[in-house]
Amino acid sequence: MSVDRAEVDRIARLARLSLEDEEADRLTGEMNLILAYVERLRSADSERSRGTGPREADQQPEAIEGVRDETGSPDPLSEGPGAFAPEWVEGFFVVPPLPGVTAEDDEG
Repeated sequence: MSVDRAEVDRIARLARLSLEDEEADRLTGEMNLILAYVERLRSADSERSRGTGPREADQQPEAIEGVRDETGSPDPLSEGPGAFAPEWVEGFFVVPPLPGVTAEDDEG
């Protein structure tokens, strides 16, 4: 699934937005990146439900190619969260306990 410039113009009109040509072109590209990523998520979910997808619990999500911030530099999230996480275990960030909080505090 993808959108073209006419579809972006229609969506902008429905949302009562006034877009310049370059904004509409940029949004067309961004919306297509989002739709491509959603399709990847659907595909991965479908594979998992059939039991054919990856089963590794601490597998890091793939980065989205082509994502850049407004300055044109790569998005920090384009590498996947495990690349900048202090610790990544079984698909979750490991966060140290708050100062003064211990496991014994939870038991009592």
